[in-house]
Amino acid sequence: MLNLSSDELIRTVWRGRSRLALFVGSFAVLGVVVALLTPSEYVSEARIMPEMNSGSGDVFRRLASVAGFSGIDLSDAEGLDAVRPDLYPNVLQSTPFILFLLDQPIVTSTGGKLTVAQLLDPDGDKPGFSLLNWLRPHPNATAVSTPAGPNKPVQLTFRQQQLAEEIEKRVAARLDTRSGVISISARMPDASAAATVAQQAMNYLTQYVTSYRTEKARQDLHFYSQRLNEARRRYQTAQYNVFHYNDQHKYLVVQAATMDRQRMEAELTIAQTVYTELSRQYEQARLKVQERTPVFKVLEPAKIPLLRVSPKRATLVLIYALVGLLLGIGYLLARQADVISKLRAIVA
Repeated sequence: MLNLSSDELIRTVWRGRSRLALFVGSFAVLGVVVALLTPSEYVSEARIMPEMNSGSGDVFRRLASVAGFSGIDLSDAEGLDAVRPDLYPNVLQSTPFILFLLDQPIVTSTGGKLTVAQLLDPDGDKPGFSLLNWLRPHPNATAVSTPAGPNKPVQLTFRQQQLAEEIEKRVAARLDTRSGVISISARMPDASAAATVAQQAMNYLTQYVTSYRTEKARQDLHFYSQRLNEARRRYQTAQYNVFHYNDQHKYLVVQAATMDRQRMEAELTIAQTVYTELSRQYEQARLKVQERTPVFKVLEPAKIPLLRVSPKRATLVLIYALVGLLLGIGYLLARQADVISKLRAIVA
């Protein structure tokens, strides 16, 4: 066991200062090499504020007072099952979004055009033998870009799985529960790519939420549109039949003619009633689509970052130099205690 006072430790370090400087210098040079070889990383962030439903009810209550004259019912306009903003970050961690993002084209700061997958894994599509590819299970499995269906599982290749895990680390969204602002960040090895990915993530999120919120209303609108077209054709046909029949039997008064006229007029009345009701429901469905469409206010668009976030080259070199200093001191202390000779004797 080596017992040294502080004075003895300082003298030991001073006597071996040349070797200590060699340790520190060598590790500092190694730190410089590592810092230069480590790819730069850039972060771009966008912030949006989603719609809060509290304000939409007043608008539709005022509209309901006008719509009431035409028989349009907006009483259920406030009872919406909105997608909670705290669930928005989960959308950007989903497999459909990741597969969508991997195929998106981007333009790098140098003007190169490639996809996100090619940027993150530039050697993934190159032919030839690779030990990593040889070790992968089923490396040539067929890739999928979108889910096969809502009730079918998605099969990813090994490369896609690795890229998906990488995207989960690089693209994220967080919700400020106090202000309701959603921040979307993207970290990429290229400044222009980071801004593009952040913008694409923001667009995907807003389109996804809009589609989710309005899907049922749009389906209802499409259904009522088809039924309204059918009812319009039926009403126009019944109307034409009545007018045409009246023109042909204008001066004919017989019981059979009266029965036929009453039958066609009854058909016209039914057709008109159905057409009027479907018109009312169609207008109500149009209002529901508009009411359910969320509004997103872009507070801060995605910007191309000017400074990298990593590596911190000065810090990295300093850490390596500090490691060299500690190892050098350890070497001098081991030499002072003749630990190296004792280890050699034990080995021999």
